[in-house]
Amino acid sequence: MLRTIFTSFVLLCALPAAASAAQVRVDYDRHKDFGNYRTFAVEVGPLVRPDGAVDERNTLAEDRLREAVTREFTARGLEPSDTAADLVVRVSSRDHMRTDIVSTGWNRYPWVGWRGYRRWGYWGAYPGPYYGDVMTRRYLEGALTVDIVERSTGALVYRAQVTDEVGKDLDKSVSKAMDKAFKKYPVKELSN
Repeated sequence: MLRTIFTSFVLLCALPAAASAAQVRVDYDRHKDFGNYRTFAVEVGPLVRPDGAVDERNTLAEDRLREAVTREFTARGLEPSDTAADLVVRVSSRDHMRTDIVSTGWNRYPWVGWRGYRRWGYWGAYPGPYYGDVMTRRYLEGALTVDIVERSTGALVYRAQVTDEVGKDLDKSVSKAMDKAFKKYPVKELSN
């Protein structure tokens, strides 16, 4: 019983470390002055489900992504505009079911090593640091792509791709992903 509790504790300690490893790729045009842009418009789609089908009717996800982009841009002093915006922000996402292999760090039967302590007159088993218990964990991974296009030229000026585990709180997951996507945006957030 104690062994099971210990194994569960070690597994739970290992999970957040594996879950927090988001992959972020950012590329932007270093010759553009991002301080000149004043307005933006957001376009959302396509949203691809884990089975590969496009989720055309998921207005909840579309609104969540639109609000997260709007929050990031308004924090940087830009204003949303439906007509003739300086920038067009295109957001798309793709979800995948993933399987992760997690090691608990300890073997199920740690008392397998034999070592002699002749000096103290003891011969017997010792709890050596044997590793080997492996478990699998299935989770939903989301890949978010944010493309920012200059409306006047049609040129892509900023692209961010974030791949991370989707948590149970979708608002928080999207907010964290957008924060990572805009971390290297050339215009910093305004101070309140």
